[in-house]
Amino acid sequence: MTGLALAMDVAAVGFFAWFVVLRTRGRTVPASDGGGQSVASLLIAVSLALLSVSLWSIP
Repeated sequence: MTGLALAMDVAAVGFFAWFVVLRTRGRTVPASDGGGQSVASLLIAVSLALLSVSLWSIP
């Protein structure tokens, strides 16, 4: 289960990095989706991180 938790945390970091890229790019290039894609990637990152917390305690 630790491997699954680690994979979820790595994916969460990836989604958070994508959120940062979208937010910094959005300041220079106008977004056509109104910021929905960046908010969705942030919500996915947070949910993956929160779901993996319980997996870390399982041996």
